[in-house]
Amino acid sequence: MKAIIPVAGAGTKLRPHTYTQPKALIPLAGKTILSTIVDQLKDAGINDFIFI
Repeated sequence: MKAIIPVAGAGTKLRPHTYTQPKALIPLAGKTILSTIVDQLKDAGINDFIFI
């Protein structure tokens, strides 16, 4: 199974944090938001990812 993960967008709701980095790469509890999502999907048995 594949997962499509949207990572595009301006990130206006997370400003000022998104002025210097994309919202998917903002750290949250010691990990980036994107890595947390990928880890949870891997735990669910999904190993193919498409980032758009």
